[in-house]
Amino acid sequence: MPHAATSRILFIDAYDSFSNNIISLLETRLPAVEVAIVRIDEEIADFPAFLRAFDGVVAGAGPGHPNNRKDVGLIAELWQLSDQDLLPVLGICLGFQSLVTAFEGKIVPLPAPRHGIVRTVSHNDISIFRGVDSIAPVQYHSLYARLPEDGSKSDPRWLLNCTEASKGSNGLEPLAWDLERGNRSSVHIQEHAANPESILMAVRHRHKPFYGVQFHPESICSDEGCRQIVMNWWSEAQEWCRQYRTRPPNWRFEDPLPKPLDRADSPISIGPTERPFYNRVPGDNESILGNPSNVGSHASSEGKRRVISRVLPLKGLTVPNICDLLKIEIGDAVVLDSEPHQRADVGTHSIIGALNLETLKFDYSVGSAVVTARRGEHRELVDLDRHGNNIFNFLKAFMHDQKTSTGNPDIPFWGGLIGYISYEACLETLGMTTSNPMENPDISFAFVERSVVIDHSQQQIHIQTIMPDDQSWVERIASHIAAWKPVPQKGPSAGVGAALIDPLVSSYKSKIRQCQEYIRSGDSYELCLTTQASVTTCHIMSAWPLYLRLRSLNAAPFSAYVRLGGLTLLSSSPERFMRWTRPIPTLDGCGQEVSTVQFRPIKGTVKRYPNGPDQPAIKLEQATALLSTPKERAENLMIVDLIRHDLHGVVGSGNVCVPTLMVVEEYATLFQLVTVVEGTLTTQQSRSSEPPTLTTSPASSPCSSRSNTPASSAGSLRCKQSPRSQSVRQSTGQRNGIDVLAASLPPGSMTGAPKRRSCALLREIEEQQPRGIYSGILGYMDVGGAGDFSVVIRSVFRWDKDTVEDEGNSDETRDTWTVGAGGAVTSLSTEEGEWQEMVAKLGSTLRMFE
Repeated sequence: MPHAATSRILFIDAYDSFSNNIISLLETRLPAVEVAIVRIDEEIADFPAFLRAFDGVVAGAGPGHPNNRKDVGLIAELWQLSDQDLLPVLGICLGFQSLVTAFEGKIVPLPAPRHGIVRTVSHNDISIFRGVDSIAPVQYHSLYARLPEDGSKSDPRWLLNCTEASKGSNGLEPLAWDLERGNRSSVHIQEHAANPESILMAVRHRHKPFYGVQFHPESICSDEGCRQIVMNWWSEAQEWCRQYRTRPPNWRFEDPLPKPLDRADSPISIGPTERPFYNRVPGDNESILGNPSNVGSHASSEGKRRVISRVLPLKGLTVPNICDLLKIEIGDAVVLDSEPHQRADVGTHSIIGALNLETLKFDYSVGSAVVTARRGEHRELVDLDRHGNNIFNFLKAFMHDQKTSTGNPDIPFWGGLIGYISYEACLETLGMTTSNPMENPDISFAFVERSVVIDHSQQQIHIQTIMPDDQSWVERIASHIAAWKPVPQKGPSAGVGAALIDPLVSSYKSKIRQCQEYIRSGDSYELCLTTQASVTTCHIMSAWPLYLRLRSLNAAPFSAYVRLGGLTLLSSSPERFMRWTRPIPTLDGCGQEVSTVQFRPIKGTVKRYPNGPDQPAIKLEQATALLSTPKERAENLMIVDLIRHDLHGVVGSGNVCVPTLMVVEEYATLFQLVTVVEGTLTTQQSRSSEPPTLTTSPASSPCSSRSNTPASSAGSLRCKQSPRSQSVRQSTGQRNGIDVLAASLPPGSMTGAPKRRSCALLREIEEQQPRGIYSGILGYMDVGGAGDFSVVIRSVFRWDKDTVEDEGNSDETRDTWTVGAGGAVTSLSTEEGEWQEMVAKLGSTLRMFE
């Protein structure tokens, strides 16, 4: 139950990908505030009565048009409240536009939309702007608001010199404007010259406690003055409530709030302990997982598994040398290879899984109700109904059962699941239904019990096993490595012999135009458009030499060679999607553990060799200047704000930071603009081997409650439970990195923002063509509680069934490889510029076939 001094704010979410950042701003900057969340399309029978539990409302941003009731939903009802039901409201972006339209204003398309653009805003130093200097907020809008043309309010010069409120009949008073003359000293964008000389940025109602701002005060690039405006609003809101707010005599502050379950707030349940959930294949005498009824139950292996390891000096051996010793080229393989491009912050370790016929593997296809578990020739089906029909519930349960803490803490991987998650499987986490016409696994993991990890910084080899009584394998591999005399590696020589089918320039540019039409209409801020090329080789050839050629041509910190689930993937990805560290106990002795979660989005690209491979490469300084344009920075900023939203939703307000913002990194063929976003996940330390039963709330509940306390103690301000609700925040202590992973898919750098609307639009624009593993993720979940995944870009892949017969020789077959590439389309994009960026990314990988 909240403390008596606590105030409540209702946040109305319009399905935006920045909402949790606004909530974090409210919870960290406003004292003693509890924030509850409701979606715009929730059905609330008596909305005015529902609002009596709150001291203020923030109507959030979102895609769409304020005149479209489906896009604003409950926000539109705020402006119709009777005088006795009034309460303070702050509209942000879409919420602001809805306020203007409710009081005779108009919404007009902006000739040149502004998304991720920082502009100076001028104001008249009254109301919520009092005491605030000139501000530079981030703008995300394709539409702009206009008040009725009555002279005084349409002339910003009058506004900025006036000390009294406007007397307009519509009741709205302008507070701030974006003036073209006030932005001419900043970086000029030619496209924005078509916009009006003045654009309304903020209003308040003269008689009602309604306020609105067009810009986004919560963006990482909005300045401190923007935060002060929100604090000023809250001060005025509290004063209004003290003077005018009345509540029924029998109203009690501790009345419970119904709580809906937001996707980002949803801890993954590892399910009930009752089993079995395996449907045994007829004829099997024993489960390939031992006793399946123990999976995900209290029978955790914590303390049962033990890491056995031995350390050897590297002595000049390479990742390919060790792979040859382990005969990686034969059969299934998982190699996460950072050797080609080592950096202090990424690329410090390479991981080689030593798979064999008895290695346990899991496959899953979108739309399926089962996971296929395989060990050798044996197969069992996992019924996901026992896990809420959620593959991530199962993965979390399985990894809980394998947990151990006996390995070297300096080594990121002791053993665990290594594999991939396709883009279509990522879409399932958004509730989007997809099909799998190729019937290839969308998720495939191998449970790696034996591994070799190379510590490049310390020049050491760690030979590890988590199998019981497996010391002999460690000693045998150590003996082989010590005696190994490597043979120089040779990839295929130039001229592999391949036929290429490129994307059509006319088709791709047409899709760029479609993206920009949706951006202009306000349906998206940024759309990450992709396409694919196919390469058919003259004959079937081993994938391993091809991988060696790729890694030599296109060195990257997240290179990988994977053969799993019928897929062969050769990756030279430069982009980390997400990493989380093993939880470690806090020093205060309060029984909590802390894990650090890191995202590393890449957005913004220039060629190293813009004049051709035979000409000198441009220098880092030149690339930095090229990537400092508003367009390139806006691309990156939109994804950074999106990732902050995803992360805030799990780790809680005030637990997300951006230690590195938009720095340029150099790779083999490209320069990239990179940002680092980190979060701190605090959990309750487990005192027994019994796994936590994570609590979720029914989707039918109207709102979820959050408070401004740290994630570790959020429950101290939790309300009493109503019959329709269950606690969301009380389960914070049971979350781990897999929760963050599931809440953050698909990678924002491959979708755009807002994420869900953008993904739906991209499926339409890309003509329902599956992306497959491209745009998905690849990496590991460690038995010690860590994980690390990269985004599958700069990669080629094939499926075992992707072979074709040679027309001239029916006995000869050829491989068909697929390569994906794309780029972020914004309002500032040009068709030719986006085409050339996509071609550059495609070429960085395709040259392995030249």
